[in-house]
Amino acid sequence: MAIALKSPTLRALPRDRQSAVRHRPPLRSVKGGARPSQQQRQRPVRSPLSAVPALSPRPVVRRLPTSRPLPFWLSLLIYIQRGSLAVAFVLVTAALVVYGSTIYMQQLWSKEYGKLKMMQRSERQMIAVGEGLKNQLIQQAEQPGSGLVPKTSEHTILVEPAVERPPLPVNPVLSQPEATTPPPIGY
Repeated sequence: MAIALKSPTLRALPRDRQSAVRHRPPLRSVKGGARPSQQQRQRPVRSPLSAVPALSPRPVVRRLPTSRPLPFWLSLLIYIQRGSLAVAFVLVTAALVVYGSTIYMQQLWSKEYGKLKMMQRSERQMIAVGEGLKNQLIQQAEQPGSGLVPKTSEHTILVEPAVERPPLPVNPVLSQPEATTPPPIGY
């Protein structure tokens, strides 16, 4: 209690805040890197009335040195690295697009090729059915009770050609002279 009465700032504070202020380490200056004075380096006295243990002084915070500008060759290498990263990204994207389109085109080609094979198979089946029908008609025509007559020169019918007609007269009113029509501009 004797320590709390000596300080004018501690008299106005409540009792629990007095012990916290009493044991707080003093503030130190960061400028100039000056060493703390003898008074600042002393440890605060622990009060028997206080339940808060004395805190150790905090370390001095020093200002970090400012960064120097990078050499030209190092900054050039950094820019080259960033540029090559962007080029690599573009190339990988292009490769993936080409690969995907190749796979898509192969699948599409395979699907259309399957359709072509199916249509060729259907065409062969239609030709086979057509030839089978022709063969069946020939066999039916060769039977004696079919009523069909074999082809001979006696049964040939000759048709006389028609007389040639004269050409139609051209109406002079409808025809236009070629000189009055302008030639086409272009195709």
